[in-house]
Amino acid sequence: METNPQSLSPLQVKELVLKTLSGWITERDHLNDLDRALGDGDHGSTIARGAQAAIDALQTGSFSSVNQVFGALGRAMITSMGGASGMLFGLFFRAAEKAPQNDVLDAAALSALFDRGFEELSTRTKAQPGDKTMFDALVPALTSLREAGGDLVSALDEAATSATLGAQKTAEMLPKFGRAKTLGERARGTPDPGATSVAIFFTGLAVNARSLSQ
Repeated sequence: METNPQSLSPLQVKELVLKTLSGWITERDHLNDLDRALGDGDHGSTIARGAQAAIDALQTGSFSSVNQVFGALGRAMITSMGGASGMLFGLFFRAAEKAPQNDVLDAAALSALFDRGFEELSTRTKAQPGDKTMFDALVPALTSLREAGGDLVSALDEAATSATLGAQKTAEMLPKFGRAKTLGERARGTPDPGATSVAIFFTGLAVNARSLSQ
């Protein structure tokens, strides 16, 4: 029997996020390899640690709103990851707590929550699309979510496609931030690990939302 693909309850959102976070853990070594070419080589390990902390927090938590699920995710990432990536990913998700409360998640609600997260990020970093950062996957994903309309599964499919294409395009960009910016032309050919992490997350949301709607 099919459930409604247009909206998910807080319990279903908790399940969705738990399944999606496992993608970061699975891709840890791949993300480390990307970061090894551009930075310290630990992005995959760092984000996998944040994902595991968030899984632990979500499994033991009880949530009455969608916002609380994403807020718990953000807080766990901030406290467990450290560094710039932990702060940025954590702030993005934790900002859901500052948005109007939602007792169901549909395409419009997710877009609003993530747009609020992007506003929070924009106050903490000067990064722009084209700078070879997580923004190169995040901005096109959020644009697709905003413009998609329709049901949640279809909107996430479009966002995942946009995030993946955005991450792939970073391979030919020159980095403007962090240790990678000192590499100059040597940074070409390797996708940004932060942008790749965003693409992995949105792809996981799309795949797992579809399975929840079956």
